[in-house]
Amino acid sequence: MSTIVANLGTDRARRLRAALTALLAVAVAVGAPFYFAPFQVFQLTMVLLYAVALAGLNLLVGFGGQISLGHGAFFAAGAYTAAVMLDRYDTGHLATLPVAAVGCFLLGLGFGVPALRLRGLYLALVTLSFAVFLPPLLKRLEPVTGGSMGLTVDKLQPPAWSGLAEDQWMYLVVLAVTAVALLLARNLLRSRVGRALLALRDNESAAEVMGVRLSLHKTLAFAWSASFPVSPGVCTPG
Repeated sequence: MSTIVANLGTDRARRLRAALTALLAVAVAVGAPFYFAPFQVFQLTMVLLYAVALAGLNLLVGFGGQISLGHGAFFAAGAYTAAVMLDRYDTGHLATLPVAAVGCFLLGLGFGVPALRLRGLYLALVTLSFAVFLPPLLKRLEPVTGGSMGLTVDKLQPPAWSGLAEDQWMYLVVLAVTAVALLLARNLLRSRVGRALLALRDNESAAEVMGVRLSLHKTLAFAWSASFPVSPGVCTPG
């Protein structure tokens, strides 16, 4: 009986420490833009942006067991989708997120088809070729993408009631987007899709025997992974 009570006390202590650590991390993250200089806030914003992109890549490589050397192409696709919507259609910055996410999801879905027959070095070369091919294509589509000069769009402006500078508002918005993206990745990994990806990574033959559809989940790994770099593309400052 005393052992059970001790274990309960230990679990409560762990939960309390975890809660206090989380609160401290949130306080530091939210307070950072008010302590550092504008350029340092910009750097912290970029760290958050790349954290979201890496979370998407981790879904594919770390948990899906696939290889991708061309994930920057999805980053570019999300960025140009958002930029075109902002430049041509005067869409709100955050309103471009779901559109760009769906577009990149479909792009990743189509690009996941080679993963059905290729693996290892061969799959890496195919993904690398996608990243090499995309920049020249974007330059040739000058009426849409602006060619070599790209597209210049307005920064995300802070509302008047906030009293925040541009860099502070951008950081806080990106922090919120990052938190949502990481929460989505966490929930996805705990879902049936996430468990299937882990099974495929560990042993494809055993996963297939257990009823996991290899073709479906290999393709979905690319699709979900491609949709995460959208938020860096949409919220990139400058």
